[in-house]
Amino acid sequence: MACQNQPPIVVSSPTSVSSTQNVYRNDRLRFEFRYPEKDFVVDPLTKSPPTEADAIATVEVWTKEHYQKLKAGAYEGGTEYPANVQVAVYQNPKKLDLQNWVQQNDRFAAPQQFKTTTIVGQTGIAFQSSGLYEHEHIAFQSDDEITLITLSKTGHGNNDATYRTAFDQIIRTFQRI
Repeated sequence: MACQNQPPIVVSSPTSVSSTQNVYRNDRLRFEFRYPEKDFVVDPLTKSPPTEADAIATVEVWTKEHYQKLKAGAYEGGTEYPANVQVAVYQNPKKLDLQNWVQQNDRFAAPQQFKTTTIVGQTGIAFQSSGLYEHEHIAFQSDDEITLITLSKTGHGNNDATYRTAFDQIIRTFQRI
């Protein structure tokens, strides 16, 4: 998830995205959330990975340190990306329920531990998946779109605990606009 084999396609426009204080708002994707401003940055470019046909867009949250290294090219050439948090929006043209959508999606390796949860005042699911990274996900549906909030964990140093802080705050403050 945090590792990208192909460069993303930038699909945002500066007029649709705003970040004031520690609130990230994206009018095009119709959501906003708070994040720990002191240590984190939300990548101002909304991305849509070309390998995910149903992806509408992905917003990435990085520590300021990792973001500076990312922008400086430290992870180019096959170097693994650090842990991070992502908020992604997907099309769900088949209108699958959340668990079936996850199980039929190649994005998730070995999804497991599905639990019902509430986010944004609606029922969603929390689940885990494994692969290059260990992932914790929260997914919920609105209309024919699925929003997925993901914590990617590497198991190295304090990175996982640091990113958990951002993940937890995003989940607590996420709002549809």
